[in-house]
Parts: sequence; structure tokens; C-alpha cells
Amino acid sequence: MNGYFESNPQPWEYFPRPPKKKQDQLLRVFWIIALGLFAFEIFFNENTSLLSKAGAILITIASLVPSYLWCSGRAHGMPIFPFFALTFLWTYALPLVSNHPTVITYSPSSHLFAGLTVAGFLGLGTLVWFRFVKSIPPMPKFYRSLNIRKGINFFLFILITSVLFNVYSNAGWLESINGGTIAVVRGTILGLTALGVFVLSYQLGKKELSKLQSRLFILFLIANLVTSTVTLLLVSASSIALLAIISFVISRKKLPIISIIILLVILNFLHYGKSEMRSKYWFAKNSSCYVQPWNYPAWYSEWIGYSLTYINRNKSEDNLPINSEEKASFVERSSVIQMLLLAQDKSPDRIPYLYGATYAILPELLVPRILNSNKIRSHEGTSILNVHYKLQTYEQSVKTTIGWGLLAESYANFGLIGCGGLAIILGAAYGKATRWSMNAPILSFQSLFAVLMMSYSFQSEFSAGVYVAALFQSSTTIAGISLVLMKKQRVSRHAFQGGQMN
Repeated sequence: MNGYFESNPQPWEYFPRPPKKKQDQLLRVFWIIALGLFAFEIFFNENTSLLSKAGAILITIASLVPSYLWCSGRAHGMPIFPFFALTFLWTYALPLVSNHPTVITYSPSSHLFAGLTVAGFLGLGTLVWFRFVKSIPPMPKFYRSLNIRKGINFFLFILITSVLFNVYSNAGWLESINGGTIAVVRGTILGLTALGVFVLSYQLGKKELSKLQSRLFILFLIANLVTSTVTLLLVSASSIALLAIISFVISRKKLPIISIIILLVILNFLHYGKSEMRSKYWFAKNSSCYVQPWNYPAWYSEWIGYSLTYINRNKSEDNLPINSEEKASFVERSSVIQMLLLAQDKSPDRIPYLYGATYAILPELLVPRILNSNKIRSHEGTSILNVHYKLQTYEQSVKTTIGWGLLAESYANFGLIGCGGLAIILGAAYGKATRWSMNAPILSFQSLFAVLMMSYSFQSEFSAGVYVAALFQSSTTIAGISLVLMKKQRVSRHAFQGGQMN
């Protein structure tokens, strides 16, 4: 390692191709998962339509191809697009064969057309992405990066700051601060938290954290999950946990099966009692959703009690009225294919395409609120979609939103042409970000930006407005860190050739 860098030597990390043994292990896990999915879609499902099964299988194949390319070592770098493609399994493929209450209202031929649309979208995106990641780019002359020791301490500080922000926000102690300011602070902390979780989980997988740092990271991660779940919104905790698992898999090249099972059991268990908690604390009169930190044990005890009550409800009580949200399965809650089915069913014959109306607002969303006090909401595009397709009035969309996802939004704007254009844009963006981060350490600007791209890639309900606004704000934060905390480091010419250290 001597002379490896001409300044500030540190381990070189560029997300290299895994060793042959690790590749074989990843491929075995890949094929087990793939065969399980195909078996479920063909034999063990509640839908008997061959056309619906065909649509689900097409989406599944297209979703798995990028992961196969990465697991087999044919694709290099951070697997941003592969994980993006995997989200289409539970948001588009499985709902077609799982008796989703909305999806089954559409005909099997509609299911097949939607399946072909999604598979074509993923196939085109994969082709574009693969052109960027099938080879390793030349080594850059320099990069900007955090010192590894200071970087780890910085992100540990970010995680504890995130926990404290959650505690203060949950307790209502930030109400006196301007709403716009809070929104900026929240967005900044969320972006930095995602980076911190990924970086520290990656270093944990590489076994490059000290015992104290490892314990602090796990403690702060659990505290973050607990304090973010107090809001009765499981999506934030799920996203952070998923990001930690993804990072660990990338670095260790091993799937933490036990941790995943424990996480899924806990989240699924809390999901059973979530509806009762929301009914009591969100919608009931004279109730408050603020929770003081010393009331967390009682809060979770009550939540666990509702979940246990739901689980213990015997079959003779099935005719009792139950909130539909409470009965919804994970696949039903995460599905967005019904939005694509809606757009394809009604447009352009009964409801015209939007012709870019939800994209026209993107430039305004990039203007900081401090410069435009009347700045529109990032969810404005989602509101346009819901009002246009008569799912909500504008007033209703302000209070709660119905997520569409990028693909359904693109079809609502331009039909199949829009889906093709989105595939090219996302394939190129994820491919370019991946290639840019290949020859850079985990704490460099390039890699941290790629991590951000990955953290937003599996937000399946985001519209373009929400996606662009969140990514822009988080990218601005990274740029600030780069200017203030990162140092320009020059790489030795002969340190790295062909993807391997000399």
C-alpha cells in the first residue's frame, strides 16, 4: 500500500468485482430467489388467469436481469439500477397475481399490456445502464474525499443528530420554528442520514470499524429506526433499514438472512396494529400525535397490544368491521401498478395525456424556498395526476397523496413514448452515477452522490417532482460538505490499473 496515494493514504475502494467464490454464492442466492418467485407466480397464487401470470413473469424476468449481471460480475460498480429494478417485483409483478383488490378490477388483457410495458421499460433501461457499467473507466487524476477517520466520526455524529431531531420533532418541540426552515433542515438531515447509514454499514461489512464504532453505529441505527417509527409511518424506517442491508451486502458480498427475517417480522407485526394507532391519534378529535420521549415505552406497548389483538382475532370475528388499511398486505400497500393500469385504461381515449404538465413544474422546485416564499409543494405533480384522473380533489390531495411512481407518471404524460424516454433517462443517470463512482473511495464526493442516487432509487411512489426536489436538496448538501470538509487528493498514476491494485 506504500505510495498508493501521493497524499493522505487510505484503503482504495471502488466497489470492485467480487471474487469468484463470492460471485458463486451471490448467484446461488439469486437463482433460489428467482425460482421461488417464478414458482409462486405460476403455481402458488390466487390468480388463475394465464395472461396475468404472463404479465407478472415478464416483469419478474426484466427486474432480475440487472441483478444477474451484477452478481455474475458482468456489471461493475455500485448496483444502483439493479436495486431500482428489483423494486418492480413487489410494486408491479406480484400485485398481478396476489388478488390485489384494485388490480383485479382490470381485465387480464390489461394486466398483460401493463406487464409488457413494464418489461419493455426495464429492458430498455437495462440496455442503456449496462453500456456504462460493463467496463471500468480510467482512473481519475484526483478526487475530493473525507479523511476516513474523520468521515466515520462525522457520520456517527450525523446519526445521533438524526435521532435527536426525530425526538424533538415527535415531541412537538420544533413548532416555534418556521415551517420552511424545518422542511430544509429535515430534508438535509434525511439525506445525510441515508449517507451515514450506507457508509457506516459498508465499513461494518468491510470490518473496518473499531469495536466501539461498530457498537455505536448499531446503537444509533436502532435508535433512528425506533424514533422514526414513532410517527406511525413505517416507510422511513423501512427505507433506512433497507439501505443498511444493501450497503452491507455490497461490502460483505453476503446476505444477512437472519437480520432480514427479524426486520421483516418486526415491521409486519407493527403493521397489524398501525391502523388502530392512526385512528386513535391521527383522526380522533382532541387527540395529539406528539409523543414525549419518556412515553415511548407506553406508546410501543399500546401499539404492540393492538397488533397482538389483530393476530389473536379468531375466525368467528372475521365479520367484524375492520379498517381496510389494517387488512392490506405488504404487496397491496406497496403496489403502484394499479396507477399504470388506470392510466392505460383511461388515456388517451377518455382522459387526455398530461403532455408534460407534471414535469413543467420541475424548474420551480429547484429554486430554494428562501428565494421564493410561495414555492409550490414537491408533491404538486402528484396532485396534478390525482386531480386529472379524478381520484381526489385538489383540497384532498393537499392533506394526503396517492402515490403514482415515475413509470405510471410518464405514461400519464406521454403514453408509451414517455415510458421509453424515462427508461433512457434513468438508465443513463444511474449508469453514469455508477461509472463516476467506480474509481473513488466510499467517502469521496462521487461515491456519496451515487449513494444518494441509490437511496432514492427504491422510493417507488415518488413522482418526478418529489424525486428531483429531494435529490437536488441532498446533492446541494453533499456539495457543501465537499467544499468545506473534503480535501482534494491526487492519485498516483501507477496505483491502479485494470480495476486491480498493483
